Amino acid sequence: MNSTTDSGSEMFISERKVRHYKQKMPSDEVVLVPRPNLDKAPARYDNEIDELDAHCQQLARDFLRENPTIREQSLGQLRDWIVKHPSIKRCRTDARFLLRFLRTKKYSFINASTMLERYLSCRVVHPHWFKRLDIEDQQMCELVEAGFLYPVLEKDARGRTVIFGDAGTLDPKVYTVGHGCRMHMLVGETLYDDASVQCAGFVLVYDLSGITMGMLGLVTLNDIRDLATYLNNAVPMRIQELHFVNTPSLALKIANYTLALMNEKLRNRIMCHRSWEDLHKKVDKRLMPQEYGGAIPKEVHIAAFKKRCQIYRPQLLALDEMDYEVGRDMDSCKKSHAAEIETGTIGSFRKLQLD
Repeated sequence: MNSTTDSGSEMFISERKVRHYKQKMPSDEVVLVPRPNLDKAPARYDNEIDELDAHCQQLARDFLRENPTIREQSLGQLRDWIVKHPSIKRCRTDARFLLRFLRTKKYSFINASTMLERYLSCRVVHPHWFKRLDIEDQQMCELVEAGFLYPVLEKDARGRTVIFGDAGTLDPKVYTVGHGCRMHMLVGETLYDDASVQCAGFVLVYDLSGITMGMLGLVTLNDIRDLATYLNNAVPMRIQELHFVNTPSLALKIANYTLALMNEKLRNRIMCHRSWEDLHKKVDKRLMPQEYGGAIPKEVHIAAFKKRCQIYRPQLLALDEMDYEVGRDMDSCKKSHAAEIETGTIGSFRKLQLD
């Protein structure tokens, strides 16, 4: 019989992809990304950037308002602002780092500089979230190897990076909310400098089927408020879609409380799904780990991400040496945001419902 069934064809394609990516899996040799210069006024700026493919060039031009002239002028303006900022003592000034903020804010200098300032201040206010993003830290390595959060190897049809999370791998007897947040920062910091990520953005998919009361008990209202403040004001990433699958009813209540604190744009990009079949109507099934119906096994995705963490380790550790002096203005900003939450002035919002 010469004909090949659809299932047989899919299996052949899947096996071929697995072989392809396993060939690209980590070898013993690791070429590390060098430590960045943290001098706020270096003698020579690092202007090296990644070349954009045709799709990202179009996104940058049409949606981010980017062209070579605007990019060069904006980098110069932001660097000059950093030099003159009295609270910024040590900071990355390389083009890849600054483009995180310029592209996220579509080259609005006011918005980009404000986001950078809040990013730096959040690193000081919440060191248990942002510091020690080290793959050689035992607990961080355990969470990476367990598959708590990792980028999948293939991008979606729009060129967006897909990040997959399995909440059930975080044991509340061993880990804290801080570990979970640090894992998100670890994933982010290994991707934020990628030009395709800066232009096309992220899609996040979370499997909540393994979440327990013990895990939910780790989360305090202050944690939720602080996280909302960070996501609204300080995260240099373009979140395009956020999907939760198999969300327990109690987790849904917490999610709705969190949702009330988010800005409207992010709220409108969050979806909950009753099943993986429902998710697959929104996200290409083939991108998921093989254990969730995709082509490439979870272990291959995780091994590639672990290698990425090793490659970026010097850069990640150098972030802890950035120095920003948090002043009264940041304290008043936090109080103002808390007051908005307490008085309900955040406004009305659509509640999350299961599709």
